[in-house]
Amino acid sequence: MSSPQPTTDASRPSLTDSPWFWAYVFGAAALIALVVANSKFGTRQAQIEREFQARTRAAQRLNGQEPTVELSTPQNTLITLGPLWIVLAVLTIGGWLLFWQSRRGSANSSPPSSPADASHVDPGQ
Repeated sequence: MSSPQPTTDASRPSLTDSPWFWAYVFGAAALIALVVANSKFGTRQAQIEREFQARTRAAQRLNGQEPTVELSTPQNTLITLGPLWIVLAVLTIGGWLLFWQSRRGSANSSPPSSPADASHVDPGQ
């Protein structure tokens, strides 16, 4: 009679085999990159928007209208990174939760320790 063998880490799949692990890692890296680039984005985006707003104001003056366009600042731009923050946060949190769930599920479902312990009986015997 053979004794059941303890489940080892060798029987569990590698962390890097899970696509959810990679979704989590790349999502976290993208969030870090977004934090780093956030201040530079605000300054650059405000400059681009001010150039457009200056052309709009010049066109309004040529047509005899009073300019109504408010100029952008780095803290107040028309285009923001908000949607990108949301998408990356959802991707990262979802990747982490699904990765954690798959790892927890694979730890609970351990294969039979030996073929003799299997409950399947071949009807041909």
